[in-house]
Amino acid sequence: MRLVRLLFITILIIFTYRQLYTQSVFDAKRLSMAGSSYAIDEGNEYFGGNPATLAQKRAFNFELHLASAHFMVNNNSYTIEEYDRYFTTGDSLSRQDIDNLLGSIPETGLRSQVNLGAKALSFYTRPFSLTLGVIGNGYLNIPKDLFEFPLNGNIEVKEYSIDNAEGVAWTAGTIEFGIGYPITQWTPSQFDFFSIGISAKYLVGIEYANIQKASGHIITADDYLLADAHIETRRSYGGTGYGFDLGLLGVYEENWTFSLHVNNILGLISWNKDNELEIVDFLSDSLLNLGELEDLAVVNEDTTLSIGNFRTNLPRTIILASALQYQPNLKITFALRQGLNKSLGNITKPIVSVGTEYRPTSFLPLRGGIAIGGESNFTLGLGLGIDLKYWQLNFGYLNHNFRWFRGSRSIDLALNTLFRF
Repeated sequence: MRLVRLLFITILIIFTYRQLYTQSVFDAKRLSMAGSSYAIDEGNEYFGGNPATLAQKRAFNFELHLASAHFMVNNNSYTIEEYDRYFTTGDSLSRQDIDNLLGSIPETGLRSQVNLGAKALSFYTRPFSLTLGVIGNGYLNIPKDLFEFPLNGNIEVKEYSIDNAEGVAWTAGTIEFGIGYPITQWTPSQFDFFSIGISAKYLVGIEYANIQKASGHIITADDYLLADAHIETRRSYGGTGYGFDLGLLGVYEENWTFSLHVNNILGLISWNKDNELEIVDFLSDSLLNLGELEDLAVVNEDTTLSIGNFRTNLPRTIILASALQYQPNLKITFALRQGLNKSLGNITKPIVSVGTEYRPTSFLPLRGGIAIGGESNFTLGLGLGIDLKYWQLNFGYLNHNFRWFRGSRSIDLALNTLFRF
């Protein structure tokens, strides 16, 4: 149906063809421990975490982080298995199939994310770090009514709404410099080590888009429909910005480490290149016979306006973390993440995570963790590494709904490699 196609394309095309990036690059170790490893970060692992870890003495003095890649696709409604069953076989949907599809979508709508992230190159020599990377994030939330209408059709007199469709996507290149400084002499004697750290980042905005306004209705009956839609999307194709992170780290009575840091305690991007507002209006001019959809009389306007510069705050979070060196080869970690704003898709629901790193041998770290809260409610992390002293390779996996393989609603993988001397 032309109307359904127009409504889907107007909202979905804004985001689905673009690359979206995570707001902070989760490296393989942090991903495999479900985000609980902030207190045991080493060297360039701090990126997106606590810069105070840079001041700690390590067994190596120089680190070259060659690459760190993170790939994630996630939605809150459908598994890979369900997608194949309902949409790839070519079979017509039964009434039970339709009920199953609609029943899987929460009343708040279908929320989807596609995240890609990368650290291009990182250098570390205690207590400094310099990182080139990409940061950002994106999400799209589609009202449930947009799925009910095409699946149910005009089986009853009903009004469907597209109000409150929302989404944002942004990406920026970043150059980040971090430094940690020990301040043990000014802390209580129970602390074996204490440090403060700060990181400063310069951002080059690559692209930004968000749904500013979405409203409209579809009214159906046995032999007609009436429809209207109004969608405004704000875009920019470049900008510049800055951000600052601040952190504290303390080692208490040898085996306990405590970490507290704030990401983007100050930070924003000023978008100033080819800024525009795209306005799409759709309106049927009368009650329309469903048997003559190819002859729909509609008014369809697509207007693009140049707009002035605007600013967006960076996602701000505070993270409290700790770690216990329970055995020489076993660490237990904990973290509490709290978003402080909703800017650029930041999540303000708290997330609590616990994890562990176990080394049955010195060269084979095994990692795992669980997290509760946020948008996924429950996540499970798993991973391992190869540690050959001067070279490391790490792999991490995060499961967002405790379903496996084709039964999962997400794929979340990370891989990184580095040399250190």
